[in-house]
Amino acid sequence: MSRLKISEISDAPPEGTGKRIRFQHDYTEIKYVLALFQVEGKFYCLTDQCRCCEGSLGEGLLKGFFAFCNKDECGWNIKKGFCKFNHSDTTPSYKVSVDADGLYIEI
Repeated sequence: MSRLKISEISDAPPEGTGKRIRFQHDYTEIKYVLALFQVEGKFYCLTDQCRCCEGSLGEGLLKGFFAFCNKDECGWNIKKGFCKFNHSDTTPSYKVSVDADGLYIEI
């Protein structure tokens, strides 16, 4: 696993919102598009693309701990990565660590 910096703290989404994060892994050169959220002072990260309609979770609407994509409003739990309407459908989620110099995830 690699520990990767995904955002400066100053660039993190404000409380109760999300944002799309794009970056390339320094070693593998794999490109990632993730959705980063802040709820109750904690940060959560999912794969950005909705598995149902391919909309963006980071550019959609956040209601509590569910991110609704910007196309079809399919809801995804930002803590566990499961679909609100079908718990067997999941998307990758990543634990976010907060360090003095930014936000990191393990990939």
